[in-house]
Amino acid sequence: MKENIMNHLNTLSTEIGCRPVGTRANQEASNYIENVFKNSGLEVEIQEFKVPDWQLIEALIELNDVRLEAKGNNFSKPCDVSGEIVPFCTIEELASSSDLEGKIAFLYGELSKENYVPKGFTIYNPEHHQQTIRLLEGKKPSAIIFVRMEKGRNLPVINDWDFSIPSLTVSPEVGLIIKNSLPISSAKCVIESKRTQGKTRNIIGRVKGTGTEKIILTAHYDTVFETNGAFDNASGVALVLSLAEEIAKRKDWQTGFEFIAFSSEEYLGLGDELYLNEHKKSLKDAIVAMNFDGIGQALGTNNITLMSGSDELEADLKAIKREFPSVQWTAPWYESNHYTFFSNGVPSIPFSCSGVSDLLHTSDDTTQWICNDKLNEAYLLVLEIIKNLQGKTSEWTRR
Repeated sequence: MKENIMNHLNTLSTEIGCRPVGTRANQEASNYIENVFKNSGLEVEIQEFKVPDWQLIEALIELNDVRLEAKGNNFSKPCDVSGEIVPFCTIEELASSSDLEGKIAFLYGELSKENYVPKGFTIYNPEHHQQTIRLLEGKKPSAIIFVRMEKGRNLPVINDWDFSIPSLTVSPEVGLIIKNSLPISSAKCVIESKRTQGKTRNIIGRVKGTGTEKIILTAHYDTVFETNGAFDNASGVALVLSLAEEIAKRKDWQTGFEFIAFSSEEYLGLGDELYLNEHKKSLKDAIVAMNFDGIGQALGTNNITLMSGSDELEADLKAIKREFPSVQWTAPWYESNHYTFFSNGVPSIPFSCSGVSDLLHTSDDTTQWICNDKLNEAYLLVLEIIKNLQGKTSEWTRR
């Protein structure tokens, strides 16, 4: 089974590669997952929905006729604008400013220290993100420059196709050049991008049990741009596919199973929203949901936790985990597809891995960081949990 998991991982991450919503590679990944489910004998449902297909051609900043390196934020509208650069480092400073029409906002410090959650994101959306976005859209700058507050990096800070203002991200080194050059009466921001109508899909595979109750296993297969997403999250999808293959060929299960490969987890959680719109009523039959988002790092520690579950379920999970001493029980966390289930009362077991954090959303996130033994460890732990849940009811697993 170790080879099966790694084969799925290599197909998704190395052969197909970067899988943002709307792209051809995203469609190739969904086709691959669908074929694995069908070849395993699962009953398959496809949930297709529209998303943008976005491409960045070029992005740059010109300062006193000197070109500075910049990254167009994902899904940004194109622009070719010149104007005064106005700096802000706190929400209070931005709120107290006058309108910014015809000017370029320069955000650093507290205003650019973390990625902004898309304003329509249904899984997780902190108020301070929403407040900053509302202020920017209300003050209407011609463009925005965000400083990535990690040395040597200029990964996009905004990933939101509903955000109306063209925006770029620069590294701290470039940000320092701009900051030390202020005041600047006229700088130039150029973003050449194009956006067309695209599509993506959730792929759901089902195995019937002897009754109505089911166990749900989920992972998202989409990535952000410019990463092969081995850890985030070909690792989780590879595990779900391998579990589907194993579970489907065995006839000793009392529960049914639902395997969900979500798309658009990285952008707005639209796949989760569509799933709930069509299947929320069936969640009453779910005794537990397991979500796999970033597992199996060679230098990492696989971990699990429980959210919205009963004390009895937690005690059982911790007893099973003791047979896997290199797996850690961790604090609950919210930023993934399991939010869809625990927030609707379904006991949820998120699987993740604490490892090399700088891999996330970068070109460094490749299969070299993933370990066969760590993936197999998670696989065996899941099968033990599933075995223990046979004969249990939703009343027993829920608070």
